[in-house]
Amino acid sequence: MTPFRPRRTSPADGTCRSPDPAEALPAATVTVYPDGPLLLRGDAEIRLPSGEVLAAPGRTVALCRCGRSALPPFCDGTHKAGGFRAPLPTPQSPADPS
Repeated sequence: MTPFRPRRTSPADGTCRSPDPAEALPAATVTVYPDGPLLLRGDAEIRLPSGEVLAAPGRTVALCRCGRSALPPFCDGTHKAGGFRAPLPTPQSPADPS
C-alpha cells in the first residue's frame, strides 16, 4: 500500500475556518483492521490538534493505530515490522456509549 501524502489546507492568512453546519460532509466509514490501521473511507475532514485541516475528501486513508508511523496520523506500514497487536473492539449499540 502506498502511504497517503496529506495535503494541508488553510486560508491565505494562516487561520482555519470553523466548520459550517451547512457544509456538512457526507457519511464516512471507518474499518478496524486486526493488528493494523483504521481505514477511513468517504469524505471526511481530519484535523490536527492545532485546528489545521488535512484534506482527504473522497479518498480512502489508513490511519495509524500503533503510534510508530513516520507520517502521523497516517499509517505507513510500520506496524507490520514492529509486531503491533491490538484486540478488536467489541461491537456496541449506538445507544450504549460505554
